[in-house]
Formats: sequence, C-alpha cells, structure tokens
Amino acid sequence: MSKGSSPRPYSVDQKTFDSNWDAIFKKSKGTCGCGRSPTGNCIGWHSLTEEQYQIQLENYMTNKTDMKGQPT
Repeated sequence: MSKGSSPRPYSVDQKTFDSNWDAIFKKSKGTCGCGRSPTGNCIGWHSLTEEQYQIQLENYMTNKTDMKGQPT
C-alpha cells in the first residue's frame, strides 16, 4: 500500500459530515438562504435594510407583486 491509500479519520461523525455536506453543496438553484423571500426562491431581498424589507414584504403580501412591481 502506498501513502494516502487509507482514508483520513473524520473529526466528526458520518451523520454530521453528511448533513454539513448537504447544507453546503445540495442547495437547489434559486433558493434563498437569507430567509427573507416569501416564495423561498431568491428575489434579491437579502441586501435590503430591515425597514426596506418590511415595506417590500408588506407590498408583496397585499399586492402579490414581484420586486419590480409587476403582478405575479
């Protein structure tokens, strides 16, 4: 056997490793990680201030419009 033929030991158990791996690499395209999107898909609200976010959210919930003001 040569150097590197055996796997390195994990510093965490396999279940934790798998969970962390999925959290990092298995995100669906378009999903939002900041938790601000009412649809679950990224609509660019993560850069808004809290005040701007609350206004956008209220507008979305009352009018069901997208970020550009277009009806959905």
